[in-house]
Amino acid sequence: MTGRRDRLPVLVLLVAGLVTGGGQPSQWGLADQAGREARWDPAGQSRQGARWALGGQTEQTGQTGQTAPRAATTATTAAATATATDLVTTAAAGTGTATEPTFADYVAGLKADVARAWPRAGTLFPGADFSTLVLLVSDGRQAAAITAEGATPTSVAEMERRGVAVPELIAPAEWDGRHAVAINTALGRLRFEPGPDGQRIGPVLTVFDKITHEAFRFYVQGFALGPDMVWPSLRAEGRRATEYPLRAAPRLYRAMIYNELREAYRAPDTRPARLAAAAYWAERWAREFPAERRRIAVVDIDAGTAEYVGKSAVAMAAATPPGGRREQRAFLLNELLKPATGGTDSVDLESYPIGLAAGLVADDLGLDWKAAVVNGPDTPLDLVVRGVTPIARPEPAGLRRTIDEQVAQANAEIAMDLDPAIAAFRDPRTALLLIPPPPEGTQPEPRSLSGEYIVERVPGTVYRRFTQKLRVNSGVLEAKELSVFADQVDGVDYTIIPFDPTGGDSPLSGDRVRFTSTDLTGDLQVRAGPMLAGKKTFVAQ
Repeated sequence: MTGRRDRLPVLVLLVAGLVTGGGQPSQWGLADQAGREARWDPAGQSRQGARWALGGQTEQTGQTGQTAPRAATTATTAAATATATDLVTTAAAGTGTATEPTFADYVAGLKADVARAWPRAGTLFPGADFSTLVLLVSDGRQAAAITAEGATPTSVAEMERRGVAVPELIAPAEWDGRHAVAINTALGRLRFEPGPDGQRIGPVLTVFDKITHEAFRFYVQGFALGPDMVWPSLRAEGRRATEYPLRAAPRLYRAMIYNELREAYRAPDTRPARLAAAAYWAERWAREFPAERRRIAVVDIDAGTAEYVGKSAVAMAAATPPGGRREQRAFLLNELLKPATGGTDSVDLESYPIGLAAGLVADDLGLDWKAAVVNGPDTPLDLVVRGVTPIARPEPAGLRRTIDEQVAQANAEIAMDLDPAIAAFRDPRTALLLIPPPPEGTQPEPRSLSGEYIVERVPGTVYRRFTQKLRVNSGVLEAKELSVFADQVDGVDYTIIPFDPTGGDSPLSGDRVRFTSTDLTGDLQVRAGPMLAGKKTFVAQ
């Protein structure tokens, strides 16, 4: 067995959206990176719940794409399909829900956003010149090709004739010999919250953010260009998963890192003191939680730089008048960078806003940070606090108590899903079903989950509330909101499910196993597999 290397999708896409029923909202105003409600105020990151606030983040819950964990060898594929969560922004309580745009609304709005921002995206990051990039927009019935020059109607049939399928959500493509990003707007259902000055990050602009975020991952970070084109820094081992049971201290430290970086950007006259405080919290986090720091570094680079580019492009497209740095800065602060008033329940959710804030401050300082993150191993945060003497600064009154309460609540909720699965894994009477990725040339089925966790004495990663049809040559196994495990065994990424081979809802008969429970159904052929964590395994055929 080897260690797993989880890549961001996408969107976390990923992402990352869809509010998944797990975990309390986080207060970084993100509205959740990956499907959960976030409150970091990045106007909606997306995942379980952040209370920081960026605008429309990415990845995990609602993730579509890989059926098995994304390892370093499959990173390109893993990143090539974005998550539904990434494109969903959670509305703040009491703000109401926007009317879903029509297809024509999406085309018109994205045409304007592309024209205003993509020709200038190369000024945001080396290699991010999207002036020739094609955006293929479809709802499964209609289609249009958008470039910086304008929008051209096309059709789903024409897309298919050219070998471009309407994606589950978002995917790289090619059109007229040019790099393209294809997006399915039929899965929108986007909600949004008003900014403090009355401006709004609406559905179309949220989608533009995620398209640009993923375009950067596909064609600048290189995930759609082949393994040899992926940034050296992103080939390192890294994981999105958070240790369970959750602990409050690392979530507090990362919230404070973000808050201090945000203030360093918002008020340049306080920057030296704010960077010193950010350095203090970063040093404390790294010293007290070194394993988490090592695991998340790749995600901090991947998601952090893509978030910086995506949100900066949003500011380019939305600031009035366009092109003015002062207006873009005001838009970022008012709409996309709100203070963290609580914590997240997933470390990777924090990668997005920390990367955004660190990148903006590094720009103000004139640091040559962009070339450095390409090669690694330094993250945007590492580079912006390098050489800064740490100085302790107390957290805001009540923040520690808020995060303590959030973590206690999250642990209680997560336990209802994870504890029975963990007990089944550790039960000496159970065996493990190992389900490999789908057969070569087969498109993975959409998947959703509400969290990725690391558990002591359990190998790999635990996926909470995992839903997906797992296809192998001998049949289909359908999991519905089931907590499962994922790990790499002998170089193959497997979804792993404990089961009782002697009877119950999962009897083994000869070389076949049949599942008939409410959360797991299917009939598969199996063969004896290698021992894993001291347990007998069966590999689905």
